[in-house]
Formats: sequence, C-alpha cells, structure tokens
Amino acid sequence: MNAPLRTVWLVMLTAMLSAVGGCAVVSWFVAQFAPPQKVKALYKPPKGKTLLVFVDDLGQEVTYAPIKGKLTEKLNKLLVAKGVAGQTVDYDRLVDLSIAASDFNRLAVCEVGQKLGADIVLYVWIDKFSLKDTEASPLWRGQFGTTVRLVDTEAGRLWPQDRLGYPVKPVETPRIDNASPTYGTELVDILAERMADRITKLFHDHRVPAQQFNATER
Repeated sequence: MNAPLRTVWLVMLTAMLSAVGGCAVVSWFVAQFAPPQKVKALYKPPKGKTLLVFVDDLGQEVTYAPIKGKLTEKLNKLLVAKGVAGQTVDYDRLVDLSIAASDFNRLAVCEVGQKLGADIVLYVWIDKFSLKDTEASPLWRGQFGTTVRLVDTEAGRLWPQDRLGYPVKPVETPRIDNASPTYGTELVDILAERMADRITKLFHDHRVPAQQFNATER
C-alpha cells in the first residue's frame, strides 16, 4: 500500500472508530500509529570529557556491594556509546584508590575525580537496593533507587544547581518465585542495566514510543 493510500485508510479508520468507540478508542488508535516522540536531555555535559562514574553508598552500605561495580560498568559503556562522555575511568582504578587512600571516605567528590584524572564526576548515590522484601522471603523482588549529580573536578557542581541531587525514577521488578541458585545474579544484572539506561537518558536526547511519552521514565 503506497503512502497516499495508507493516509486515506488511516483517516477513514479513525473516523469509523470515533463513531463506534468514542474518544478513548481514537486516542488509543492514534497513539499506536504515532511516530516516536523526542525526549530532550535534562542536562548535556560538555562534549569529549573524561568522566568518572562514582557509585557510592556512604552512610547506608548496601548488602550486595557488587551492584556498585555492575552499575558503573554498564554506565561507562552507555555514556560513551551515547556520546555523553569522551571516555570513562575504569572502575578498578576507583577501587584501587579507595583501598590505597586511608582518607578516601573524607575526600570530596571533585577530589576523587582529580586523583583519577577525570574532568567530570557522575556521582551516583544509592538510595535503596534490595533483591527481596525480606531476607527470609522466598520471593525475589528487585528494587533500586538512586540520586545523581554531575560535578566538574575544577569548577564544582554542574547539575543540578537547585538541589543536592536529582532523584532517578526507581527500578522495580515484580515478585517472582525462582529457586535457581544464579537468579540473584541475573536480577542484579537486570536492575543495573535498567538503572544505567535511566541515568544515561538524563544526559542525551532520545526517542520513546508515543504511547509511553507521557510516562517517560526519568
């Protein structure tokens, strides 16, 4: 079907649905055929900079420490792939510094970035992380919440300027009964992947399906 005929067909079908099902049906139909909608970045860092992803849980240590490395690795890849960073600092270098520097937990975020040769630090504070509602529960239910900010290692905070950090929409998974001994690791990977995607999208323009536009996950 060529483009003009498709257009006529869509107009006719929309009119028919309007007569039969009312506004709700028409709205649903239009959303299904509407093109993806553009979502603008909340902030775009300067291009080509070296960026350090610093995932921290200072003050409330998470029970599953490897989530910090997992999230960092996924963010490092996405930030470069989407052009948010020119390059990133390997997570192992941050770990080495945290071990070597006896005053590491007293260092300012910008100081950590300076010591690792970064221009900008993406500081990610873990608000919440759990794989089950309680340790005794047989059901898995992932929950992951973070607050982020960008800090220039020389000039100080870049974004956000009006608050200490930007709360990212939490990642949650439904309860599931899974007896596999490796499912916990799989769930951690899912949570890190989704959170990395949400954080990265704060800093680059992207598109979402029209039907999801009003519920964009930021």
